[in-house]
Amino acid sequence: MSQFVYEKTYGASPGEDMVYDLEALINSYNGEQSVGCVKIGREHGRIAIAAFTLLMRRLHEGHRQSGELVVVDASSGMDKYDCRVSLISTHSVAGGLPFGCLITTLESRETLTLALTLYNSIIPEKAYFGCGAEGPEQCWRTRDQSRSCHQSRSGDQF
Repeated sequence: MSQFVYEKTYGASPGEDMVYDLEALINSYNGEQSVGCVKIGREHGRIAIAAFTLLMRRLHEGHRQSGELVVVDASSGMDKYDCRVSLISTHSVAGGLPFGCLITTLESRETLTLALTLYNSIIPEKAYFGCGAEGPEQCWRTRDQSRSCHQSRSGDQF
C-alpha cells in the first residue's frame, strides 16, 4: 500500500517506468505550450533532457548578448538520482539571464553532446540573436572553480 501511495505522489521509482512517466509528462507539457520546449533522449543507458521556457525563447531571439557569449554552468548531485543540471545563460546589465537547461544522468562527453544536440533541435531558427545553429561567438563551460572550458565559434578550444 505504501509503495502505491509513494508512486502516486512522487511518480515511478527509478528505471523504465520512471522514464516512461517522464516522457509522458514532457509530451503533455509540449502540447500545452504549442511549441516543443522540452526534449528527452536516451543513448546507451544514458538519459539527457534539454529544456527552455517561452521566455527563454524570447531571449534567444531578441537579446543581443545571446549571440555574443553563452555560459554553460554545470552542477551535480541535484537529486536522489545524482543527475547533473547545466544552466545555459548569457549576460546582461541586470546579471545573468538563463535561456536553457540541460539535465543529464552522467557528465560524460557523449551525454553532454546528446543533451546539446537535443537542445539545438528545439531552439528557434533565429536563436542566439539570429546566429541560429552556428551558435554564439563564445561559449564558456564551467565545471568547478579550478577547471573551465572555452570554445569560440571558430572552434578554438582552450
